[in-house]
Amino acid sequence: MTGETTSVGGAIAAALDRAEELRSLSDRPARVRIMTIFGDDRSGLTINARIAARTLAEHRAQEGLGTRCIPWDELDARAGEIVGLVDEVVGEVTLAVRNAPPMPRPSRSEDDLELAAFEDLIDELGRTMTQSTLSVLEKHPAKQVSRELGSEAAMLAALKLAALAAYTGNVGLNDAQDELRLAMGEVMTKVRASPEFTPRQNLNS
Repeated sequence: MTGETTSVGGAIAAALDRAEELRSLSDRPARVRIMTIFGDDRSGLTINARIAARTLAEHRAQEGLGTRCIPWDELDARAGEIVGLVDEVVGEVTLAVRNAPPMPRPSRSEDDLELAAFEDLIDELGRTMTQSTLSVLEKHPAKQVSRELGSEAAMLAALKLAALAAYTGNVGLNDAQDELRLAMGEVMTKVRASPEFTPRQNLNS
């Protein structure tokens, strides 16, 4: 380093610009946060990077990585390092995600799985969740909302549950999206084939 002084504010602005540049260069961009932390062993300016995990393995691979801290009493002298630390933390989590071991879906890896029993479990869970949804829609204080809005609420709740189940079940984002497309296709096929259904049929109708 030279004798020139780098301002903390200018360094943070440059670091944020660098973080956006790195995001634009990656198909799995890292979210970079520059935070001020007080009162613990990381008290100071903290730079953290995290890539949205698509599998439990990717989440675990990033644990304990992607964080650097400059203590308050060193911040003025080390301001010139902040941009470089952004590169460090982004590179660290990017490499961790890239090297995360593949985790096959349980239904494709459990030797003792009986396909028929698995399909029965899917059907029973589906019926139970549908019944619970209908019960909530009938009893909830907001039951006077339109059928369309009630169905949308049910969809969003189901997607949140699906996301949690996919995460804990080691089902990657691509597989989860494929399953959603298949499910939508099955529903639309039934709607078109049955005179008892119309395209605007709702869960709380």
